[in-house]
Amino acid sequence: MYYFAYGSNLHKEQMQSRCPDSKPVAKVKLKGYQLCFNRVADIVEEEQAVTWGAIYTVSPADIQKLDRYEGYPRLYDKIPVVVEDDKGNNHEAFAYVLTMKGLNEPSDGYYAIIEEGYRSWKLPLRPLRQALKQSRLSAPVGHSGQLLRR
Repeated sequence: MYYFAYGSNLHKEQMQSRCPDSKPVAKVKLKGYQLCFNRVADIVEEEQAVTWGAIYTVSPADIQKLDRYEGYPRLYDKIPVVVEDDKGNNHEAFAYVLTMKGLNEPSDGYYAIIEEGYRSWKLPLRPLRQALKQSRLSAPVGHSGQLLRR
């Protein structure tokens, strides 16, 4: 099974320590979702957006560990997603999304782990930096989880 990571689990060493059976597969993009921060990374539906990340193969034991780490089902919920790799191949995966939507700035240390993951996967940094900037503005979020434009 594939797990789509878009936050701190992009950090390969961290992911390996959390999920020893996991294997990094490919950098990918998820269309129709935007990266944001509510102290921790989240994705919200946004029709024209793209969220960059990576997929890992994970075992049932890894999924149990991820569920505990991500606070599933209280803090994060799981959703099915279809992501696209650099070659245009689609992959079915699951991702975690926050159950309570909002915008709040992440800690510097947490953000640094994600940025290191982005760099190691060679993902574009601009969307990550935009998500950080948006969290500092504390823009309101709609009931559907969509970011409201000012």
